[in-house]
Amino acid sequence: MSVAQHLKIKLSEYDERIRTFIPNYEEMLDEVAATVALFGKKQPTIVDLGIGTGALAARCLAISPQARVVGIDSDADILALARRRLSQKRAQQPTLIQGNFLENALPRCDAIVATLALHHIAEAKTKQRFYAQCFAALRRGGIFANGDCFMAENAKLSQRYMEIWQRHLRRFYSLRQAQSFFTTWADEDTYFPLAQELVMLKAVGFEVEVVWRRAPFAVVMGRKS
Repeated sequence: MSVAQHLKIKLSEYDERIRTFIPNYEEMLDEVAATVALFGKKQPTIVDLGIGTGALAARCLAISPQARVVGIDSDADILALARRRLSQKRAQQPTLIQGNFLENALPRCDAIVATLALHHIAEAKTKQRFYAQCFAALRRGGIFANGDCFMAENAKLSQRYMEIWQRHLRRFYSLRQAQSFFTTWADEDTYFPLAQELVMLKAVGFEVEVVWRRAPFAVVMGRKS
């Protein structure tokens, strides 16, 4: 299923509509990009998982203009938007790969980033194996930064998080529409508890931190020491 089909929107609307779907979207992207800058390398290679329209990669390039970006996404149409955004007035062109990031070999790199992409991994074992692949692909001192939805271990608190998210949606959509979105997204999206995500990252060798949290969303960082 394409991104547009998953979100029930036209692809041309993505950059505008995603802000109506995700509270604090801009802030989350900024925090992921700022976390990558902690690596401190002048010309890092940054792998963007599920690069989408390139919004996150563009923020990374604003902080590290000489970075090399490798973007992976299964949606050919959205990759075309990313190429258009990231190629403008840049000598260093992005490397964009159409495919499933779970199946593509990750190149040697200094940072791996993702926003709203890794929740498509439905099983914890699969996700932890993928985190191990990310750890292996990173050079020493490399950064993994993921902005996504993370639930609580407590069921009542997770329910409250979903209510917070629904209140954001209700600023733009009817209650029926908001509930319809959640139903559609549930077919493909899995939100693990934040505590479980940290355990999985630690288990493969990362030093981990939560660098930003606006429940139910957060930015999680892993560093390869």
